Amino acid sequence: MAESLPSFSEPRILLSWPVRGEPRLLQRWGENPGYYLRYQVGGVPLQGHNGLDIALEVGSPVLAVDRGRVIAIGHDPSGWGRYIRLEHRWGESLYAHLEGFVVECGQQVARHDLLGYSGAPLEDGSPHLHLGIRVTPFFRGDGWGGYSDPLPLLVDHLR
Repeated sequence: MAESLPSFSEPRILLSWPVRGEPRLLQRWGENPGYYLRYQVGGVPLQGHNGLDIALEVGSPVLAVDRGRVIAIGHDPSGWGRYIRLEHRWGESLYAHLEGFVVECGQQVARHDLLGYSGAPLEDGSPHLHLGIRVTPFFRGDGWGGYSDPLPLLVDHLR
């Protein structure tokens, strides 16, 4: 049986860091599974941390990882705090623990555009930005809320 060749029909996803300067990670994808069991998406407990936590001073600029459209600006009192979600050709990006916004729902943004400013997490902890991505197709009931590890997709990602 002949081995099938990989498909190159879909563009590769390369994202920019949502912060200026050298990023410092506080928490990586999948860490602290015991802690995250208390959070559920669609009735399914999380298997671990479903994004990246990037250390930022309160009031630091938060930038779009890729061009897209703002599809949600909201407040989640049980976890994300103030957040923004963008829709992209490849899926969605989430920016949580924000203090203020400079975009509006429905607005088109370019890569590196300013979305808002970092805030502090709702619970005690170091100020940071939570970055999550969902790559289409995604399933919210997968134990990760449909999110994927952003680190391999970030240009010049940390090793």
